[in-house]
Parts: sequence; structure tokens; C-alpha cells
Amino acid sequence: MPQSWIGRMSVVAGANRLIPKQTYLRIFLGVGLLFAIVSIPFAFLLSNQFSRYAMNQIDKVSEAEMAHSRDNAQFLLNKMISYGLNMYANKNIQAWMMADAESQGTQVDALAAGTQYMATEPFLDNVYMINMQTEHVIDLRYGISSFAQFRDPSMLDLVRHPQPSYQRFIPHELYGKTKLALVIPTVPSGQLSFGYLVLVLNEDLLKQYLLKDNGKAGVLSFILDDKGKAVLGPANDSFESLYNGYASKVSAEQGSFTARYENETWSVQYAKIEPQGWTFFQMAKLAGIQSDFRTFQTRMTVFLASLIILLLAILFWNSRRTYRPFSQLANQLESKFGTGLRNMTSEGPSEEYRVIRYGIEMLENRMDQLDSSMREHRNVIKAEYLRQWILQGKLITPLETYLRQEAIPALFEEDGLFVGVIRINGYSAFKEKYSFASRKLVKYAMGNIAEEIIRREGFAEAVDLGGDHLVLLIAGGTLKGDLLPRLLEETGEQIMQWTQVRVALSVSGQKAIVDDLRAVYQHVLELTMLQFVSGESKVFLERDFEAYMRKVEPLPDDSLLDDLIAKVRMGRTEEVSAGLDRIFEPMHSMLYAQSKFQLSHMLYTLFKAFNKLPSVESVEGINGLLESFDTLAGIRSWLESELLAIIEELSSRRNSSRRDEVVTEIVDYVRSHLHDPNLTIEEIAEHVSLSTRHARQVFKDVWGMSLSDYILQERVEEVKKLLDTTEWTVTDIGERAGFQTKSHFFTVFKKATGKTPSQYREGV
Repeated sequence: MPQSWIGRMSVVAGANRLIPKQTYLRIFLGVGLLFAIVSIPFAFLLSNQFSRYAMNQIDKVSEAEMAHSRDNAQFLLNKMISYGLNMYANKNIQAWMMADAESQGTQVDALAAGTQYMATEPFLDNVYMINMQTEHVIDLRYGISSFAQFRDPSMLDLVRHPQPSYQRFIPHELYGKTKLALVIPTVPSGQLSFGYLVLVLNEDLLKQYLLKDNGKAGVLSFILDDKGKAVLGPANDSFESLYNGYASKVSAEQGSFTARYENETWSVQYAKIEPQGWTFFQMAKLAGIQSDFRTFQTRMTVFLASLIILLLAILFWNSRRTYRPFSQLANQLESKFGTGLRNMTSEGPSEEYRVIRYGIEMLENRMDQLDSSMREHRNVIKAEYLRQWILQGKLITPLETYLRQEAIPALFEEDGLFVGVIRINGYSAFKEKYSFASRKLVKYAMGNIAEEIIRREGFAEAVDLGGDHLVLLIAGGTLKGDLLPRLLEETGEQIMQWTQVRVALSVSGQKAIVDDLRAVYQHVLELTMLQFVSGESKVFLERDFEAYMRKVEPLPDDSLLDDLIAKVRMGRTEEVSAGLDRIFEPMHSMLYAQSKFQLSHMLYTLFKAFNKLPSVESVEGINGLLESFDTLAGIRSWLESELLAIIEELSSRRNSSRRDEVVTEIVDYVRSHLHDPNLTIEEIAEHVSLSTRHARQVFKDVWGMSLSDYILQERVEEVKKLLDTTEWTVTDIGERAGFQTKSHFFTVFKKATGKTPSQYREGV
């Protein structure tokens, strides 16, 4: 065999030895080589195309930015012209400038008017008021002077000569510094005026608002007049030749060109400023932009190369072991949900698919739980807004907008609404039976029952205010006559059937949305107490309360009863008997009917104060209770034993085993009534059936701070949250958090945070 063939065969054999024998490696190398051949040119093409696109976008952005800068300049200059004309038209300024003799009164009035105008416009550096007849000038910075003493004689020469056009700003030099000035009126014909108003603009502020001057970023901007002179911008010698050259290149209303400056290539954008005839220029270094693009291309190339390497590695790994990704996914799901996921399936590699399937199902359940949590969060916001509406009695605009548009639009579809109350009978026994959390759940169930029944014919929303009752806001044009009371009667029956809790129900007539909802709510809550008085199991209406008030006569001295309630809450057992004696003594000389009315009113008040009388739970109403006694002495003895039982119960509440439960209830009540500007510690103490002193002490022992400080702290936190999450006005937020006055709100917030609400919102 010829040596040449032998050499060729050896080369082929060497090449074959370089090709791996494993199939997955050959597939990997072949696909990888093809992928690299296609991807690398594509990476360069993509980066180049993106660079071109980015350059076009930058040009468009620059044009838009230039137009915006031009519009800002035109707006500001036109604004100053309008401001000057308005100032010129001021009667006090006109009176002085047109006067033919100096008067101290007109001088003072003109100076005061000019000072007021200048104080409200930051772009004004100074204002001259010139009287050509008396030859005096009012300089708002230096006072009144004659023409001979005036510090700016060049301005006097300027106003004496005609101007080329109306309402044009003039570059005016004073003490070696050029400022823009506007002379009003401008008289192109040369006809002199008796008085002139000259506005001198603040050059530094104009540069700050209109120009960009960032040498490090390679951006410069300036404004030239029609002769190529600097109106606003750098005025040193190095820019003079630059300005002249640029002015000659302006050929349209807006455009661009490139130019050389300081051995650099710059992109120059320009736009005309009308009606001044000036031109706004903005320069940007192209070297910086091109450098950024080159950097971007390099990074893009590196990124794509890294991506290619990563994809090749993934391809290799996938070729070597097909099922490895599935195993990794199964392991990740197990690490997320625990080994219990593996226990749901049998062992073995084939069961990884089941692990993945059960894991995805668990992820789906987690998503459902997250969605439910988000809905619950919306419900919490809705309930909080409704509580504020009820407790404050009015709807501020942000709350009304949210409730109408997002939360419960059905409540606002009718012309008005009804306010109902579901009050738990024997609330003290109810509190003894259920823990705080359980009470919340039972009241939640009661609200759901009421909403479901009433929504057959209208719409209802239940609101828990943290006490012994729920409030129902009811809407529906068809709920007329006795339909709504019938639905509420069914509500009471269903609540008794499902929760084994007896309730008293009452409802108002139809009220307008703008009515004082707090007053309506308090009246309807009072109606539910009529069940204790009458013993009737019915839905009480407003007319029932009117009938009751016509029958009941108040005690001769209501302070005696208030004093008795206070003694019970303070646990002064020995003073209760004496208090009862003082109340019952006048009754011995009354007729039976009179004393019965007095006793009815007294028991009604005591029941309201303590949410119970221990043995009244089984007696059908006050009348039935009173008829069970033959003498006043018997009633007095029974009532004394009832009050002593209440004192014993309140005393047990003060021990350490009940403190946490009582404080938890106080905290919930405060948070539910935080929007109520009339919330008091006395009201909170009455809610938990403790004296004010004991309520304060129990809360401080458990919480470590006073109850009043806690209320203020919660209100400040509510304000912080609303300042961070809403765009409501500061006044609305103060009302929303329950502050009675704006001054008190600002004082408390500043003391707590060291900032005003506005400063806190702005992050100052």
C-alpha cells in the first residue's frame, strides 16, 4: 500500500479517536456546535440592532425633552409677562406711577402692593416702579429714590427709548452681571409713558429650572437671542465663539446638528422660544453616549456568551441523565412541603411523578388560601370603613368613593338606608360562656345569618363594633311596610336556632345617606332595651320608643341613680344599701302607678349599665318582675342582692386570672372605635363593666402603658399608615383617625414623630 494512503488512514484514525464513543456525548457535541454557530452571530446582530434602536430612541427622547424644555421656558416667560401686566394694573401701583407729585400715602400703598407681589413670585429678583413726571423710582430692594440717586441709571436710559417689539425680555447688565428684565408698558412707537414697571428676574433660579449644566454627565444647555448673544447660560469668553457659530446654524423651529467643542464631538438640539425670538440649545457629548453603547454591547455579548455556556451545560446534563430535572423538582417540593408529601405516595423512582402531582395540588391549595386571605383583607378594610362611618356619623369623600366603587356599591344604589341593631340578651352570661375569640366567631355567624336573610329582598351589611351588638346597614327599595320587620324576626329565630343565643332586634326608618348615622345608630341601639322593659319578643321600631317615653317618668333626682351605679362599679358594698335607701325613700309617699313607673325606669337604667341583672334572665320583662313583689321593701331587698352579686362578679374580673381577657377586650374595643372622636376611657370602662380607675389600672398592669397613651399611640399609627398608603388630605386623615380638632391632631403627631403629617408623608 502506498505510503500516502497509509498516512491518510492514520489521520482519519486519529480524527475518529477524537470523536467520543458515547452516544449522548456525540449528540451533545453535535447539537452544541450547531447551537454555537447559530447563537454567536445572532448575539452580535441582536446587540447591533438594539444599539441602533436605542440611538433612535435617544434621539426621540432628546427631541421630546428639548420640546419640553422649550415649552417650560415659554410658559415661564409668558407667566412672568402676565404677572407683570397684572401687577401693572394694580390701582395702588398705577396711582403712584401716574401721580404728578409725590405723596407719602401713595408711596406707602405702592410699596406695600409691590412688596406683596414680589413676595409671592420667587422668580422675581427685583422690581422697579418708575414715575416719569416726578422723576422718582421705587426700588423694592432699596426703597424710594430720585432719578439722580437711582442705582441703576442704565435702566432709566432704557425706558426712555423705544423698544423693537411688545412684551420682550431684555438682557440688562447691572454691576457686571446680566439679568433678564421686562419693561411694562413697552412703547415701540417711541411715545413716552407717565410710568413704567420693570421686572428683573432671578437669573440663578431661571438657570436652575430651565437649564441643564452637568459637565460630568456631558450635558450643557443655554439660551441665545436672535443675534447669538447669551440670554441665559455661561457667559465666559470660551463660550462666545461657540454661541456665534451655533446661532448661524439655526434654520428651523426645532432641529439638531453635531459640532466640535473642546476637542469633543457634541450632539446639539435646538428649539425656538416664541414670541421672544430666542433659541434654546442643549448639548450632549457623543463620546459618552457611544461609550455607553460600546459598554452595553460588551455586556450583552458577555451575557449571551454566558447564556450559551449555561445552555450547553444544561444540554449536557440533560443528555447524561434525562430524569434528573424531575428528581430535582420532586426534592424541591418535598423540601417545601415536608416529608409528608413523600408519605402520600409509595416508594420508588416511578413515584416521583406522583410527588410532583401532589406537590402541584398542594401549591394550588396554597394559592387558594392566599386568595382567600386577600379577600379577607379586603373585608377587614371594608369593615373598618363602615365602623368609621357609623361612629363618626358622616362619610368623608375617600371612604365614600371606596365603598361606592369597590367594596359595597349595592348599599348606595337606593335613595336611603335602614339602620338595624342585633343585641345579645344576657351579654354578661354570654361573656362567661364564651372566650373573647369565640364571641367574635359567634357574632360573625350572627351577622352572616342576618345578611343572608335580608338579601332575599334587599341588601344588608353587618358591622361588629366590639360590644354586645351588631349594626346592620340595610338598603332596598322594596323593604317597605312590615317586610323588613318580618325579615328581622326570622333573623332572630334563625340566630336562636343556629347559635342558641337570644337576641333583641330593632330597626330605624329609612334614612338619607347624608344623615348623621351615629345619632341614628345610638337611637336604634336604645330601642333594643325595650325588650327588657316590656318583655316582648319583637322587632322594635321608632314608634315603640315614643310610646314608652310617654309612659315613663324620670326619677326626681337622677344623680342618686348615677351615684349608685358608680358605687357598684367601685365595689363599695357598704355604700350600696345607703344609696338604695335614698332612692326608695320618696317612693313610699307615691301612688302605686307612680312608683311602678319610677321602678321601671330605674331597673331599665341598671340593666343598661351592667348588661344584666342576675335573676332577670328568667323573668318576662320589668312589669312581670315588679308584679312578683307585694311591697317596696321586697323589691328593695331583691335589688340589693342583685347589685351585691354584680359587685362580686366585677371583683372576680379584677383578679389576675381574668386580666388578660379583660385587656384583650379593651384593646379590641379601642381598635373598633378608634375612628370615634368621642371615645372616652369612661365609655371603655363601662363596656367591660369596671370602674374607670380599675380599668386604667388593669390595662397598665398588663400592657405596661396608660390607656390614654395607648389610644393616642393607635391613632398616630393609623395616621402613619394612611399617610403612607393613601393620597387623602391631611385633614381627612386626622378625622379618620378620630382626632376632634386639627390643632390637637398636629400637636399629638408632632410630639410622637418629631414631624408634621406633611413632612412625614414627604419623607423630610
